[in-house]
Amino acid sequence: MIKYSKLAAILICLFIFIIIMNEVEKGVILPFDSTISRIFTGVDTTYWFPFFKTITYLGSSIFIGCGSLVLVLYLWFGKKDYTAMAVVSIGVAGGDLLKRLIKKWIQRDRPEYSLVDAPGFSFPSGHSMVGMIFYCMVAYFTIKAIKSKSLKWVAGIGFLLLILLIGMSRIALRVHFPTDVLAGFALGVAYSVGCLSIYQWFKRKEVRGNEGP
Repeated sequence: MIKYSKLAAILICLFIFIIIMNEVEKGVILPFDSTISRIFTGVDTTYWFPFFKTITYLGSSIFIGCGSLVLVLYLWFGKKDYTAMAVVSIGVAGGDLLKRLIKKWIQRDRPEYSLVDAPGFSFPSGHSMVGMIFYCMVAYFTIKAIKSKSLKWVAGIGFLLLILLIGMSRIALRVHFPTDVLAGFALGVAYSVGCLSIYQWFKRKEVRGNEGP
């Protein structure tokens, strides 16, 4: 059902997430957090604040919710791909629910002196995790629709940079620890690869069914 390379990617990302989560549960200050936070402390927030505030909105629940609806409508009316519609709807909603459950379980407080209001607990970063899931799916179906190999690479790199910037914005705005973002990315990748692998399996099964005996 899932290729060994994809299964390996899922397991590696889950391993990274579990390691970080175990360390966070201990309540100690992690060296990774201290090092990355020092780097962002030296950033001129007055100059960069409007940029990061705009970027972080692209990972918000409102934006991803509206974006998911647009993607589902495109897959419905443009592609008639009902399997993809289900995977996107269940995938994004399920990822958001999983994030909420983990936050309630870990209950990590957010960093002090946040530059914007951010209610709720800190671990993992929802913008990073759910943003990763949403943009991975958008990237997958976008790249799938593009015929030019060079444009596929441009689109893939563009989406990757956007996801990284969203995660970076959460640290720069001091609403998340770096490990919140890293854990969100790791779990988001594992979740996305799993969802898209299931989609590909259903599509192969659908093609074989249409071909007949």
